[in-house]
Amino acid sequence: MPKALSVGQLLPKSPLRTLDKINWGESGWVLEAHGPDRAPCPACLKVSHSRHSRYWHSLKDLPSHGGRVAVELQVNRWRCRNRHCSVRFFTRPLVGVVEAYARETNRARDLTLLIGHALGELPGERLMSRLNLASSDDTILRRLKHLPREPVSSEVRVMGVDEWAWRKGQTFGTILVDLERGRVVDVLAERSADALASWLTEHPGVTTISRDRHGRYAEGARRAVPDATQVADRFHWVRNLRQAAERELALHRRDLRVSLPCQTMPSAKPVEEKNTKQTRVCSPVVAHRQEGVEQWRQEKLKLFQTIQQMKAAGMKVSEIAGHLGINRRRIDKWVRLEEYPERSRMEPRPGMVESFREYLRERWEQGCHHSRELLAEIQQRGYLGCYSRLAQLLSRWRQPKPEWEAASPTPPPRSPAQVVSPPSARQISLQVAAALLNKPRPDLTTRQAEIVNALKE
Repeated sequence: MPKALSVGQLLPKSPLRTLDKINWGESGWVLEAHGPDRAPCPACLKVSHSRHSRYWHSLKDLPSHGGRVAVELQVNRWRCRNRHCSVRFFTRPLVGVVEAYARETNRARDLTLLIGHALGELPGERLMSRLNLASSDDTILRRLKHLPREPVSSEVRVMGVDEWAWRKGQTFGTILVDLERGRVVDVLAERSADALASWLTEHPGVTTISRDRHGRYAEGARRAVPDATQVADRFHWVRNLRQAAERELALHRRDLRVSLPCQTMPSAKPVEEKNTKQTRVCSPVVAHRQEGVEQWRQEKLKLFQTIQQMKAAGMKVSEIAGHLGINRRRIDKWVRLEEYPERSRMEPRPGMVESFREYLRERWEQGCHHSRELLAEIQQRGYLGCYSRLAQLLSRWRQPKPEWEAASPTPPPRSPAQVVSPPSARQISLQVAAALLNKPRPDLTTRQAEIVNALKE
């Protein structure tokens, strides 16, 4: 390991050039610097020779020759002998080398800011650890937050407006971005039309505003700069289009099972589905939730029947997993069963709404259908839940019964042919289907293009 190292390589243009002593320690280079024997008072500028005390200050510097560098600086505290001066004790600052109360040199701080601004917290922490300039992600984020804010330029012409979460899901503000220069202009404390209108009034010159599709920002921009052009940004357009596609596809979840040409499966008998009248519930939200649960159960039941048929045909578990594209652990479990394993329900805990089901059912058959009255009664009996849980339980009892249930207490039996789908079918999730339908056609792979064609058919 080299022992000779010039001070100019460690601290170029430093006032401590002639006062340093360099040693190689266990963790890297250690630079010992001693201060001068005199210092001027920062208030009255009178030179003081009276030393009050001294202490050692450890600073982190840039690495050198593959090792860490620590600057051990001996700081002197001086007395000001001017009786009319307001300063009694002072230290001599090292301008250009280190800031007051800092734990690292200025150039080490600048490198931390550059890496944190380019990579972020965790990637910056990993890179700085490899450079022998270790710094935590919290330190990088704190340095970035303390950067001085640049003055707002009056030449902002094209501005982007969007929400900013001070605390995710609870408090929100407004972020303003100069789209021509690609930098943040300002961050407002709240998201309202008045805050945006007041900011635009104080900073005239904005001709184009790119915003989300919320009405508050449109109202604030229309009030302050009525002549400015308002456009909806591409991100929110694509996001709203994808959300609309997911809502529409949720109503046709059964049609998302497609057959791809590249999946060759054993031929199966045609499946005849019986059109049963759907039960209409009072709440569309409850209806959508129950429809999704029922469709999920039917999909799992079809998959179970398909696995049983393929096992009866003499196919191995590995062949079934390769054809269906699912984990063989589930197949190993299902081939040993004779019936579809229904989802097990957890035993109700004391104080929850399920523990009062029998009492609620008795009161419901007696004619008490008011939710608030039932809530007050079970609260006296020890109910600890909220009103929404009770309303969710009662909503199933409010919906009308289907025709077959009104005629007979037991539902009509289903044949295995009604729940078995062709083995070549593949279920596409809502998120994947909506993402593929919103993706440009040239960006689709061959497999994705086949899925899109099957969905359109």
